Amino acid sequence: MKKLTQAVAAASLISAGLMGAQVAQAEVSFSVAGTSNYVWRGVTQTNDASALQGSVGYSVGGLSLSVWQSSVVNDTETDYVGSYSVEAGPVALSAGFIAYDYNTDPADFTEVYLSASAMDVTLAYYKRVDDKDENKDTDDQGYVTLDYSYALAEDLSLGLGLHKVVELAGASKYDGIVSVTKTTPEFDFTLALTDKEDAENEFVMTVSKGF
Repeated sequence: MKKLTQAVAAASLISAGLMGAQVAQAEVSFSVAGTSNYVWRGVTQTNDASALQGSVGYSVGGLSLSVWQSSVVNDTETDYVGSYSVEAGPVALSAGFIAYDYNTDPADFTEVYLSASAMDVTLAYYKRVDDKDENKDTDDQGYVTLDYSYALAEDLSLGLGLHKVVELAGASKYDGIVSVTKTTPEFDFTLALTDKEDAENEFVMTVSKGF
């Protein structure tokens, strides 16, 4: 619950800073998804088994808060996310945090991140700031992502991603993803080819729906 407390406290500080701003229309969103394999940064979180996932989000103006949950191996992962976004000409800038909480695993951690998007390209950097894992090699870990999205048709899109884990000790590793998403009135279907660290490349199928 410590991560939840941190997330709520950070969200309260952000909200307090917006009290004097012009009131914007608030939106609440939900999503559910099922995936054949939950792969996170090149590593399966489910021993190559399927996972159920879902989220709830709240946004007003540039502020966005959400809670995302997924089944993992013998556990449940809950991510508390907060961010604030602004536009600077053609570039969209965002800063935020992600608190990763595991129901039975004490190795929770928190990241802060910065991202910039323009012309369907997004560059982001994530940095661990609170790591409870006894493996000290991850304490200074960072993660860089470069992603591109292209509309093949009105209801069909292509995604390309190249990502790199960076550690101050000098170690680093890459992972990549190529995905195609088909949007229908009922569901979104995504077929992704992932570059897994511990095995050969694998196709992952995800079915999701947003509300």
